[in-house]
Amino acid sequence: MNNITKENKRILKKCSFEILLKFIISICYRGSLLVIPIMWGKVVDYATSHNFLSSYRMIIITVGVMLFYYVSVCINQIVYYLLYNKMYKLYSKLAYSSFINNSIHSISRFKISEFNNIINNDIDITVAFFSDTIIKVVQIMEFLIIYYYFYTIDIKMFIVTVVVSLTMIITLGILNKKTGKLNAQRKQALDKKTMITHEVFNTVKEIKGFYVFKSINERVKEKCSNYLKAHASLNTYSTVIKQIVFIIIEIVRYGLVAYGIYLFSIGKMEIGTILVIYTYYTKIIENYEIIGTLTSGIQDAKVSLGRLNKLIEYRGTNENNDLVNKNNYLGKIRFENVLYGNKKDPILNDVSLLINSNTIAVITGPTGSGKTGVLDLLMKMNRKHSGNIYIDDVPYEKIDDDTFYKLISLVRKEPNFFDLSIKDNLMLVGGNFKEVKSVCQSLGIHDEIMNLKDGYDTDINDSSSKISINLKREIAIARVMLKNSKIIMFDEILDTLDSNAQNNILKLLEEKKKDHTILIISREENILQKADKIIRFDNNKVKRNLKTIKE
Repeated sequence: MNNITKENKRILKKCSFEILLKFIISICYRGSLLVIPIMWGKVVDYATSHNFLSSYRMIIITVGVMLFYYVSVCINQIVYYLLYNKMYKLYSKLAYSSFINNSIHSISRFKISEFNNIINNDIDITVAFFSDTIIKVVQIMEFLIIYYYFYTIDIKMFIVTVVVSLTMIITLGILNKKTGKLNAQRKQALDKKTMITHEVFNTVKEIKGFYVFKSINERVKEKCSNYLKAHASLNTYSTVIKQIVFIIIEIVRYGLVAYGIYLFSIGKMEIGTILVIYTYYTKIIENYEIIGTLTSGIQDAKVSLGRLNKLIEYRGTNENNDLVNKNNYLGKIRFENVLYGNKKDPILNDVSLLINSNTIAVITGPTGSGKTGVLDLLMKMNRKHSGNIYIDDVPYEKIDDDTFYKLISLVRKEPNFFDLSIKDNLMLVGGNFKEVKSVCQSLGIHDEIMNLKDGYDTDINDSSSKISINLKREIAIARVMLKNSKIIMFDEILDTLDSNAQNNILKLLEEKKKDHTILIISREENILQKADKIIRFDNNKVKRNLKTIKE
């Protein structure tokens, strides 16, 4: 949990102004609530002693304090969301950036349901806990003031109140450990329930095709039932514990009120003081509920922070103090004795290779020979076990992420797109609409896009748009062309295109290699013939390097 503890401190420090402001406003509105009962007690005491003028004056003052309270409540709500919103944005940024900086291997530890619940539920629970804790701390301070008040009026009342308070706090602390366990079970059940929802959505064709709805429905019912049981167990247990505590406090309250009446009967206490005692015990009950939610909130937050920590514990970091400060990279790539993947059955086994800048290099070889492993490492999708990778003789770990990811880009055989239009997907990478059209025209896909119902405004992921897989692949190539990074990589996507599209793109790459490094994975003879260098893989090793002879 060291990683998340460090991040908590960093985020809380960034929110220090909002936290201080929330603390001050909380003191104002909670403090006014403590003053009002005493003032009403004075109103009653003045009235019972027939000092009506003082009683009226005290009513006016009390109304003023009450107005101050209501204004403070409104300001408190505004300040609360200033803090909550800022903290939520910071934790969301942390979660998303950490997820992106995880290796593909680390990401495989997550199911989509777990990731969704971390992003949507655990961040909310964490932020709400820190935001609510400020007012809860102030309410705990109220206990000290109430204890002091009881100490000033009667030592016996003070002792009874302190003993009851300490007993209840210890009891709540012990019992809420079980609450934490029940909450962890509820979250696990929610993850599984969410997962089955995703499964139904993603496999609806198979459910219909094999007509297995009854079997799937049984699984849905099982996961739903497990979640409902876990949810009911948590809330039922929490409610029972709270009510037991409240019953004990209520019994003590009525006992102290009876004792106060006895003191009044012998002239040692005023009637207004008894009213304050009754009201303050109402606040003690309220504050015990707050302490109950605080201790259970701590357990909830621990569970949520543990899940957030899972996102950040294996993230890649770029915090080296010895990062190389270099602006103009040529795009030369060098692997030295790289071991990657399972050590007993590696994807790359002691691989060394050199790709010079301003060339077209093609990596080829049979399926499963390790070709794509080169691209995964170059894109920092995973981490190698040993060996070195250099860009222009600079260890690629020492290139800061902003520079590195501007330097390199990749288009895969089966590309994914954001839930945006064709135009927005392309402009997200870079360039304006004029540049987007120019690149699409150079690839020969502009007219095909314009023939779609909404042209460039067509939602690329909308199945009703009837965008062919080949057009999507060429749009993906347009996207990498628009980014125009120094190193451009193609993972077998060129092999999927027809000969006309393939030849057109190869001509464009011949032009681009003048100031770019082009790396292609392919087994197509037509593409191999265009290579300045061919790197052959077999059994996860480089077999031999050949330069093509061009007439």
